[in-house]
Amino acid sequence: MTTIKPLTTLLVALGISSLSFAQSKGMDWPVLKTYDQDYIQKIKMPVGGIGTGTISLTGRGSLEDWEIMNRPAKGFNPTLENRGPVKQKGPFFAIYIEDRKGETQTRLLEGLSDEAYYEGAWGATSNNHGLPRFGHAEFKTAYPFGQVFLSDDDLPVDVVVGAFNPLIPGKIDDSSIPMAILNYTVKNTSDQDITISLTGSIQNFIGFDGKRGEAIKI
Repeated sequence: MTTIKPLTTLLVALGISSLSFAQSKGMDWPVLKTYDQDYIQKIKMPVGGIGTGTISLTGRGSLEDWEIMNRPAKGFNPTLENRGPVKQKGPFFAIYIEDRKGETQTRLLEGLSDEAYYEGAWGATSNNHGLPRFGHAEFKTAYPFGQVFLSDDDLPVDVVVGAFNPLIPGKIDDSSIPMAILNYTVKNTSDQDITISLTGSIQNFIGFDGKRGEAIKI
């Protein structure tokens, strides 16, 4: 749990194998293109070192297309049930918020899914389709940097989901590090102190490449 005061920012930096918390006034990332709420549903920006596989940051802020098992795997997300068209419980990050009165709220750190994902003979095909999300999302990018700005009229926070990978033109070794960096910046937009907690969840899919094999259950 971390308590953040009004008009301050919490920066959470996540590497593949590390998690750290720090206070920050913000971080300036380059932006070449901005997509508003009406144009984010088809956006998927790959992050990952050259030749090391990729994970897609979507325009909504979710993580999809886990192509890190040495084969193409567009559309693959680690889930409890990897067979069939229904994807119910893919990886996610979420935020828990508690105010001074003890009232609590929880949201996925994602914008709303396209309504089309909720239609079809097999039911909803959106990952974690039953969980609440932020009401508004905006995507800003200048590859290899991507940012999703999340807000909601019913929440006392704004969140920026940022992702990038090491990419230095002309330096193959430095650009081929098997890593994707995620940054979660949370801003208290209310006039009261609030307590927040961030969490991430992913299924163990070692041994499963999205098409063949079975995940090792440990």
